[in-house]
Amino acid sequence: MTYKEWAEEYFESAVTIKGKIKELKNSLLTAPTEQLKDINFRISSLYHMYLDCMHIAEDLTKRKGVAF
Repeated sequence: MTYKEWAEEYFESAVTIKGKIKELKNSLLTAPTEQLKDINFRISSLYHMYLDCMHIAEDLTKRKGVAF
């Protein structure tokens, strides 16, 4: 596996996570009040995962010319 392929996997994971965040944000509109805190916590956790994936993908893309 090259750095480029590895970066693409992280980017794909980020896109998947972003889609899940969007679903959860949409569910906030219809969720009962007692579930809002839990949903917001999940959104926050997923957002941190999304950012991690994007940063790692970015770093790996910068290294794509280097073989390992």
